[in-house]
Formats: sequence, structure tokens, C-alpha cells
Amino acid sequence: MKHLRTRLAAVLLTALMVVVCVVPSFAVSRTYRNYAVLGDSIPTGYMLPGYKFAGKKTALWPVVPGSYPEYVKKGVRATNIYMMAHSGYRTADIRRVLDPSYKGDYFNGRRLPTYPDSMEVNEAQLRQLRSQVVNYIAKSDLITLNIGGNDVFQFLLILRDMINEDLIAIEDLQNLPALPLDATLRDVRQLAGNSETLYRILEMELTSIQDFHTHFDAVVRRIHEINPRAKLVVLGVYNPIDVLRFGPVSANVLVEPVVESFNAYYRTGCKYRNYYQFVPLRDIDTYVGTGQLFVNPEQPVDIHPTKNGHRQIAQQILAAL
Repeated sequence: MKHLRTRLAAVLLTALMVVVCVVPSFAVSRTYRNYAVLGDSIPTGYMLPGYKFAGKKTALWPVVPGSYPEYVKKGVRATNIYMMAHSGYRTADIRRVLDPSYKGDYFNGRRLPTYPDSMEVNEAQLRQLRSQVVNYIAKSDLITLNIGGNDVFQFLLILRDMINEDLIAIEDLQNLPALPLDATLRDVRQLAGNSETLYRILEMELTSIQDFHTHFDAVVRRIHEINPRAKLVVLGVYNPIDVLRFGPVSANVLVEPVVESFNAYYRTGCKYRNYYQFVPLRDIDTYVGTGQLFVNPEQPVDIHPTKNGHRQIAQQILAAL
């Protein structure tokens, strides 16, 4: 009997050690029943096993195992989690979803519901999406907002998409005798439309920081209007390459000023600063930061957090709570 108790104690101790290894080290004293997640591809768990693009029209995306929202949900002992972050979202996209008075910008159609074969936002589908998102925000008592990086770097992804689109259109036109007229016109429109998009990209980059300030303020204000009782936590922009070096040279001197400009605005610049708690993110493991430069064939030098990076983000959120 004594040996049985000893073995049972050893099994329980082993199980406890496993739990400690899986769940972040911090726990909060308050329980948050409903947890809403807003943001871009970082909270969606992009690059983690199990990630899947869930579509523009879907309000709730799946929570990817090992992503920081999963850890935060466990840490605050939430019953429900509303994953409303979408890959590629900028502050202008979240603002368009939340604020019916905002008419949007040229690029909203790349991330929001559109008509078939078009980049024009489908207003009816957008209203349905808005209704769902507003409803989930209103239910929540904890909300994390992780947004901003795409406001400056989104142009790289749009350029990549444009190049792929143009290559397909050019290849089609080279096979012109075999194409029906409607396909030919579609390809010509594609090339002409991307010429305008290139101009709009340059325009967007020139005003990106000021536009970010305007959109971020509007998003924070709108969340507060929908649910003034919820705990809103705004996450800072982390430096994805702060540990990456090329011999004696560090690229950190180029990236850190941009990162700090965002964090300074979150910290003190926003006119609705008293509506949220700011959590700066430091020393987050990313694929590029850990030297995994080509792990993502679609996006070399990937700045997204690794699985350990997600644990670090969750720990910093829970520590702040």
C-alpha cells in the first residue's frame, strides 16, 4: 500500500510538472468570463501548426493551439473566447468593421468582404460582419487589441500579391487566341487596376503614420462606446529582429525607431489613453529573430512569433493583468 501511494504521488507530481510546462507561469486573481481578441495575423496564430485562413466574411476565426490567445484564455479562466483577429488587418480595416460612419480607404477590399472578382467592399456583407463583431465585443469583459504593424509594412504584402496577379494576367494574355473575350477583358482590367494600386501604395506610405494615429484613436473610441465596462488591453509592437545580427552589424538601428514610434503613441499619444491598459512586448522570439529566415516560403524573413514567442506574449499580458 505504501508503494502504491508513492507511485500515485509520483504520477500526480509528473502531471503537475506537465501542466506547469504547458501553461504560462502567470495566473491572474480576477476571472474574465468572456475574452475577445482583436488584431492582425499575430493573434490568429499564423505560422503555427493548425493555422488556417478562415475567410473575410467570418467574424470568428478558430483559436490555434499554442497561440497566445489560447494561453490568455486559460490564464484568466475564461469560459468563452471570441477570436476576431484576421490576418492582414490594418487599423483602417478594423475601423471600417467597427465604425459605420467611416467610409474606408482604397485597400479595405483586400481584407474585408467584397463582390465576386472585385476589390469593392460588399456593404451588405460588411454590415453582417459588423453586427457580429459588435455583439461579441459587447459580451466581453476582457479585450486584447494587437494591431499596427501592417499599417507600415502592409505594402510589401500587397506588392507581392500584385506581382502574382500580374504574372497570371500576362501569361493569360500571351495565350490570347485560346482565351474567351471576357477572360481577356478581366486580365486587362487586372493590369490597369494594379497600376492604380501601385500609385495608391506610394500615397499610403507617405501618410501611414498619421493615418495610423487617426484610425487607432477611432478604434479605441468605438470599442469603448460599444462596451465601456470591458478591460481593454492594447499590445505594443515588438521588435522582430532585436536579437538578429549579421556578423558585427545589427539591423536593430533601422527597425527600433519605427517600433518605438508606435509604442510611444500607444503609451502617451492616443487621446483615449485612459480607455485601455498598454502592455509593451519585449524580447519576443520570432522566426527571423531566431535565425529561421526562410521557414515561410510565402514570406521570407517572417516576423511572426514562434510557439515560444506566443508563450512569451501571453506571459507578459497575464503579468500585466
